[in-house]
Amino acid sequence: MNSPSARHMWTLFRVEWKLFNRIRTNYFYAVLVPLMLLMMMRFVQEQMDLAAHGLDAGPVMVATAAGVLLIFSLYSSVTGLYVARREELVLKRLRSGEVSDPVILAGGASLYVALTVVQIVVVSAVLSLMFGSAVRQPLSAVAGLLAGVALMCTMAAATAALCRTVEATLVATLPAIFVLPMISGVYVPLDVLPDPLAQVLAYGPMTGAVDLVRSGWTGELGWAAGFARWAVTLVWAGLFAWIAARRFRWEPRV
Repeated sequence: MNSPSARHMWTLFRVEWKLFNRIRTNYFYAVLVPLMLLMMMRFVQEQMDLAAHGLDAGPVMVATAAGVLLIFSLYSSVTGLYVARREELVLKRLRSGEVSDPVILAGGASLYVALTVVQIVVVSAVLSLMFGSAVRQPLSAVAGLLAGVALMCTMAAATAALCRTVEATLVATLPAIFVLPMISGVYVPLDVLPDPLAQVLAYGPMTGAVDLVRSGWTGELGWAAGFARWAVTLVWAGLFAWIAARRFRWEPRV
């Protein structure tokens, strides 16, 4: 915490934490809604014959949990946060000081990053106990989680660049909320899809992170395959970061 960037990050985290606690309904949207979705997905995946495809329900549910929480607790929340702070002129004031642009965005998102990581860790531990699954490749799970966090934060910044108001984020985030889980193995494992389609979707934005998290419990990915999944996810994160750097607005749009 000695560097200026670390101090600024910690200050922004504390500010966002105080603001988060002022509105109790934040706990409903950030915690209960994703967990309710997980319960629904459990019912849906029970209708699939996962065993026929050589899949264990435990790791599949852990990967589903991670994907759902990353999208709903992190991506949608951070997108709305960026737009709200821009409309309140908070970003403009912060940018007029000595805080760098990446620190402003990372500091603002840090609260939701921490909440999402805690949620994923807790839910994964509960699912592991429920299904009797043990972690086999912890580094793979951590790599997938970190790549997913980077992807969601950069995608949130890129999406916020498209939104004039907080209300507009409800529409702008819909493609990611509805389409991304469908094509990334979150709702439906790619293993149950036709091979040609699965091979194409393997290069989707979030597929690599989901595969890495699942491999943390199955050990199915070797170093080369795991690195390839990780690299693809970071390439997508880099693309969204580039879009955000070019298009992100720090003042209210007129």
